[in-house]
Amino acid sequence: MAILTGINTRLSGSAGDWTFTQRNGKTIAKQKVAPKATPVRTFATQRRRVQWGNIVNIFRQFEGNLHPSFENKRQGVSDFNEFLRANIGIVPVYLTKDEARGGGAVAAPYQITRGSLPSVAVSISTGTDPSVSTDILVGTFTPGPQTTVADFSRAIITSNTDYQDGDQISYFRLDQTVSADGIPRVKVNAFEFTLDLSDTTAMSEYPDGFEVVSGHIGAESMTNGAVTWVHSRRSSTGTLVSTQHLTVSNNILTDYQGDAQLWDAIESYGGIRREQFLTPNIDTEEPVVPPEAAL
Repeated sequence: MAILTGINTRLSGSAGDWTFTQRNGKTIAKQKVAPKATPVRTFATQRRRVQWGNIVNIFRQFEGNLHPSFENKRQGVSDFNEFLRANIGIVPVYLTKDEARGGGAVAAPYQITRGSLPSVAVSISTGTDPSVSTDILVGTFTPGPQTTVADFSRAIITSNTDYQDGDQISYFRLDQTVSADGIPRVKVNAFEFTLDLSDTTAMSEYPDGFEVVSGHIGAESMTNGAVTWVHSRRSSTGTLVSTQHLTVSNNILTDYQGDAQLWDAIESYGGIRREQFLTPNIDTEEPVVPPEAAL
């Protein structure tokens, strides 16, 4: 409460959060106390909320290497907006509040790019030490110590009609671990190769993910986590990319997808509040970018 003195102080009524009254010739001003907002904790909103942490932390691990990853974004929409929209509710992974705030992440088959170039197909072999390969052919090409960038590029371009000089192939490998405190961790490794028919530099070392596996580009061993390859190209309208999802071989993924984990995660964020009986539990609203505090 405040007492106002001076000119123009004979006030009464309300203005915004303030109420004015007269007492003994003085104007008394009282500020209204806004009621504390009750958090929205419906099942639908909480189920969506407990998925944010994994999506946010996976995206952060790419450290900007997914830009630009979504073609034809609406003005003002970021790659992260599109990444969130493409995956939330589609590939559910539930982290508790402590796991999310602790930087926890679980490799899942998220969509990481969307574009107009043909997708790169990825397959994992069976066995105790599986390899992973793409549908990017190299024909009968066999790499050797004298192989140049031009040689390797020519093998790819002549064996695949969708690739041309100047294109880039990027390889992403997500290694899954669990730290001593029990929080799942993911580290993203990114490697790229630009097709250049004029580059006579010897490829003394091939980037990870660019081995020749049974006549295709691939990786000789599959780590516990996820992998994918992205085809990209410069154009007059911007960068074109292939539409890609992560191919996953992760022995802890299912531990973070079941109903038990879902309810553990929801309870860590305060549980749910019962809605009106007739309110559907299905959340059909567009996802919004979660603020840092939401994690």
